Amino acid sequence: MSPHISDHVLPRPVEVLPEYANAAARQSLAKKLIEAYRLSEAASQAISAAVVDPSETRKAIGEPTDPQHENIAVPGGTLMGIRTHVWARKVVPDPRNPRLLPSRRHPFAVAPGTGGEDAKFRPISDPTSPEGSDGKTAEMVVHLDSREHFTWASQLAANFVLAENDWRASIASQGVMEAVWLVPTTYEHADGTQSTTTLTAAEGSSRITSTHKLLDVRTSDVPYEENDSQFRAYLRKLNDAFRRGATPDETVALRCERVPALILVGFQPHPGGTTTFPTAVKSLVALRHVDPPKPWGDGPENESLADEVLAELYRRDLISKPQWQYFAGACTREEAQAAHLSADPAIRAAQIVRLFTSSNDSIREAVQVAVTSQSTRKRITKGLRNELATALILRASAEDRSRIEQIRRYLRHGFAAPVQEETWDSTDRDPATLAAAAQGEVLKAIESGSGDAPGPASLELAVRASYALIASGSLYSDRGTAGNEQPDRRTPGQVLEGMRRSPQGVAQLRQALVDFRAGERIRAVDETGTVKLSEDGTAELYVNDTYLRGEFPPAGKARAQRAGDTPMDRYENAVGALVSAVSQLDEAYRVLQGVVGDDGQLMVETRGVDPQVCHNIRERVTRLEEDLIVWGSTYKRKLGLRAGAAPRPQEQSEEEEVEDDDLVVDAQPGGGLVMEWDEAAAKR
Repeated sequence: MSPHISDHVLPRPVEVLPEYANAAARQSLAKKLIEAYRLSEAASQAISAAVVDPSETRKAIGEPTDPQHENIAVPGGTLMGIRTHVWARKVVPDPRNPRLLPSRRHPFAVAPGTGGEDAKFRPISDPTSPEGSDGKTAEMVVHLDSREHFTWASQLAANFVLAENDWRASIASQGVMEAVWLVPTTYEHADGTQSTTTLTAAEGSSRITSTHKLLDVRTSDVPYEENDSQFRAYLRKLNDAFRRGATPDETVALRCERVPALILVGFQPHPGGTTTFPTAVKSLVALRHVDPPKPWGDGPENESLADEVLAELYRRDLISKPQWQYFAGACTREEAQAAHLSADPAIRAAQIVRLFTSSNDSIREAVQVAVTSQSTRKRITKGLRNELATALILRASAEDRSRIEQIRRYLRHGFAAPVQEETWDSTDRDPATLAAAAQGEVLKAIESGSGDAPGPASLELAVRASYALIASGSLYSDRGTAGNEQPDRRTPGQVLEGMRRSPQGVAQLRQALVDFRAGERIRAVDETGTVKLSEDGTAELYVNDTYLRGEFPPAGKARAQRAGDTPMDRYENAVGALVSAVSQLDEAYRVLQGVVGDDGQLMVETRGVDPQVCHNIRERVTRLEEDLIVWGSTYKRKLGLRAGAAPRPQEQSEEEEVEDDDLVVDAQPGGGLVMEWDEAAAKR
């Protein structure tokens, strides 16, 4: 039963165990708990059945100065607890251990029963206050499908804990030394199985899981079985073994049967406060796990915070219950559609991003309250909002844990600053319609020549495509310098921000959504949306991180060189060469400006430059400037023609060009754009 115990650790001595308390002592404690803390009969009985010495515990109730009584300050109020010892086999670890939150398979990603063992049931939902209570009573309720649901969840939690945070060696040698936090929890079953109430570890608990493993206790049986006579006989047997000389396994049992505990029995919120007991318990747990025994890490922490944000939004009637379940990933895609919510993960992702980046004061206040109830954070940053949104978005993914963690690292950088700064909305428009609207915005932005961002449709398109491109492995975050083939070190959000500003970029974002929805590799397209082919025309080309960064470089930078020899390839490479040459010219100009002579003065100011050289450069620069004006106008005119605009009158000069308002952009039902020339506006 016991694992190897390190020789350099001195085992904690064992002693005779007390007998299991009689029914009268347990009943007296239960009665006192009901009177003092307004606990239900079921909760009081669960506590009295688990406490090693009910008489001693009963004396501590109502005596604030008693060392067994403890008041614990948490954000939102004060928890009241009783410090005592409990029988390890009368309590259970939390079947929804927070450490498992990032690896849970949510129904939106995998319908329950259709995947592997880890998706046999939907994840157990967060505990709530009993129905009809005021939220202050120190009890919680967990809803299950069945007893088998509890068994399945408990086994998943135990497997994970023993693999990631195994305490067995330490506990076998020392026992449980620090109090576990316990809450009376009622498990209700949808299949009609009678509800049962048991003390449940609020913080996990890895220690109870390890203790049960050492004692050969099947955790999933604890809430459903009452075996008082067998337990008494078992304790007598252990004590007999102690007197005659216990075996190593019996010694471990003597050391582990009793566990120090802090049983939470009451909660007093701040005057006028709305914090409920379940939220207060979450706050206590979150404060503890900022530090070891083993930190949760960013993934579990953000998962927990995001869940509390959704709960707070629902409590304030800012989202509906179907939306709560939808954003939490707790409904299947079929259930989402039945509730008139999109089953498309990319649309869901955009809706979550819009929710967490909203400028609405009520939503922002709800986020602030939810986060600070579990964390000491006082400032809700843009980065934190992105991380919380990412945690919920990834519940639509059925990838393995390591892959999800990689996507999480990249996706939290997938939303550029305009996502939180500009006005936009998440709609359920299909990719073609959304891209058509975005193309109209891009053409107007190019036509204006102002350099402003296109508009809300292109922003929504970029947010949707961020999930498709990053989740498909087509776009990465900064991968560092070692062996890095990335042309630049922009964040994914900055790459997407550049893409939404060009016709080809919009076409590529649309293609990403179409191919990702179909479960296919994302194909490369040109600015007309036509899929690119290999040089011999026999194979379609696909995007990857290097391609996207090279094809859509930072503003003012040259595109990556094309390997082909078609006229278009030569044209694009020539444009790239010109951009690079101008960058070199600018660098040479700055170098010349910085040359300092022996006298400490700038030589270009004291010596000047040969007039012939200056004249020659000016002629070339002037010719280049004139051609650039013409080329830019031609590009804008050709874009309008490709989008269906009537040609401009040839005799119109540059000085007579009309403003943006002269173009009427209309998204057609078929997904195309019609840009009509407004002759009346032109005449004005």
